[in-house]
Amino acid sequence: MKLGGRLIRFGLVSMIVLSLFLSWKIWTNSGSKDLVDNSKNSESTMNMKQPKDVFSPVKLIYHDDQGKHFYSNKENLISSITKEVLRLSRERLTVYSEKDGARYLESQTKPNSFELVMGSPISLAYFLEINDQDVTRGIEEDMSFQRLVVSLDEDVMYVLNDKNQQVYRIKFKGDLSEIRRLLRDTNNRFIEVLHEDSELPVFYQFIEDITLKKYSYILSTQSYTLFSQAFFDNPQEIMPNDSNRNSRDVDLINAEGDSLKISYDTGEAQFSGRIKPETVLVNPTHNIYTDTFYYVQSIGNSMGTIRYFEGRGNKVTYRNFVEGFPIFSDHTKGRVEVTRNNQIIQVMTNQETIQVPIPSDEEVTLPNTERIVAQLEAAGIQRKELEDLQIGYTWEANQETKQVVDLVPEWYVKLDNYWDNVANVIQKAQEMGGKE
Repeated sequence: MKLGGRLIRFGLVSMIVLSLFLSWKIWTNSGSKDLVDNSKNSESTMNMKQPKDVFSPVKLIYHDDQGKHFYSNKENLISSITKEVLRLSRERLTVYSEKDGARYLESQTKPNSFELVMGSPISLAYFLEINDQDVTRGIEEDMSFQRLVVSLDEDVMYVLNDKNQQVYRIKFKGDLSEIRRLLRDTNNRFIEVLHEDSELPVFYQFIEDITLKKYSYILSTQSYTLFSQAFFDNPQEIMPNDSNRNSRDVDLINAEGDSLKISYDTGEAQFSGRIKPETVLVNPTHNIYTDTFYYVQSIGNSMGTIRYFEGRGNKVTYRNFVEGFPIFSDHTKGRVEVTRNNQIIQVMTNQETIQVPIPSDEEVTLPNTERIVAQLEAAGIQRKELEDLQIGYTWEANQETKQVVDLVPEWYVKLDNYWDNVANVIQKAQEMGGKE
């Protein structure tokens, strides 16, 4: 690291001494058994997340007229193009193909088109509603999509769902000049990717090794009141759980049996309670996205950049993103997991949140996709076992101070509905192989 960068980091780390003291004060308040009603003051100042900023595309692939594919996860570019797409006038949605792999791939990679990719399938009607759009004729409430392909030659949108290979078609009218300008901007830094019809769960593979920056962030420890006011119906009616009075953990309950627990050691926060009446009034059908997002919205902007990452059954996971990549961690740091069981909601998150970035010029070079897959296969993991594969940032404790977190890029793989970094997966596979 250059001398100037070291001096900046040293200065910032020195300033964190004050932050340490403030964090201690927060925990002193958090552990207190005398609860103070601060709901009136903080509720009015709480910044609310908007669903359109969370349920938004996280990847963009541009297909040129030569059959090449170019990848970007640049947030500003994706946001700008999404806004332009939503301005187009849409006609009725019709079925294009059903469970036809060949037609699915053909509609996905049309020349002179681009593809907006969600983190996981989501209701198309809900996506349009949160973006203040009229729901296009022909769209049913249970229609989900993960990819929206816009053909610049045909003036047609293709709505795709990876899970069932369903493809819908929507004709549109409108001015595409701004979209074309955005796609041709030389500052986009597109990465050429390979598209192959294979057993891999990823449609696009990095051809070359990819070099990414390491990041460091100053941490902020959120007060327990942020969560109590966000999750309980009436925060002023909560009380400490007497059965856990001698613990340093936060343990709060109300008369209805709702509970909030925050670990003193890890900062992990767990809430269990009834679905709030507000969500029932807004959406009597209990849409999983609306019900779970209510608790993300109520935490406000303390989480920084957070995106819809994955939805499976009755559970939705939201993650922090840095430079377009998801953050992975222990103890639910940098993410919010919300599970709905009938009328009961369970929320898991963490008090520690990333706040202020610290300048760094450190970089990490990761192997391309095929080399990573080869490493997994060498460890005995077959391609057909891979459920997903992508690059993410690992939340690591900083060696100099507890008030700074390092974010390090790594490859992550999903096996048996569980995400882990590739290095851990290979090590576990080798250990299991050695025991046989």
